[in-house]
Amino acid sequence: MACYAVIQDSKEIMGIVKYLADMFRYAVKTNLEEVTIVNELKHVLNYMMIMNYRTGWDFEIDVIIPPEYLLRNMVRLTLQPHVENVFQHAFPDGLEPHHYIRIDAYIEDGEFIVTVEDNGVGMTNTRLNELTEKLKLNKLLDLEPGHKGGIGLVNVHRRIQMVYGEAFGLSIESETLTRTRMLLRMPST
Repeated sequence: MACYAVIQDSKEIMGIVKYLADMFRYAVKTNLEEVTIVNELKHVLNYMMIMNYRTGWDFEIDVIIPPEYLLRNMVRLTLQPHVENVFQHAFPDGLEPHHYIRIDAYIEDGEFIVTVEDNGVGMTNTRLNELTEKLKLNKLLDLEPGHKGGIGLVNVHRRIQMVYGEAFGLSIESETLTRTRMLLRMPST
């Protein structure tokens, strides 16, 4: 693909190939390997660049992680799936100028927490309770016809638990028509 882009003199194709290659290289490494938050953020950036090419949306993510947390470890491939979910579920009518995705990190009650928050459509209490219960059971969602989602959440939740223990994992907060916040909970040490 890269050679074809050179022959065609297409900088756009070269850019897409570079971001896609970086994503593939990152994804094929050991799933349960710990990486720094900076590495996970770079993977999110590559995903965002591909989304920009694919959709034409010029969209930024607010990363408000304090600098002292950027070199902390987390499980590989646990941040980008949440950003992807925002595009699939939170903004069903497309992006508007008032939409945001915000990534933050903090320590609370002995846990290191990384959050991905959006101001999209949120979830109903029924859906939130269903997802929370599935996470507690580490069970893939029983999807109804025409209903998609949830497998990636359980996957991320379970991988965090496999590395850090059953006390950690994914939590979800959501308010209908207001916001959703995913909390990736890990030990603070």
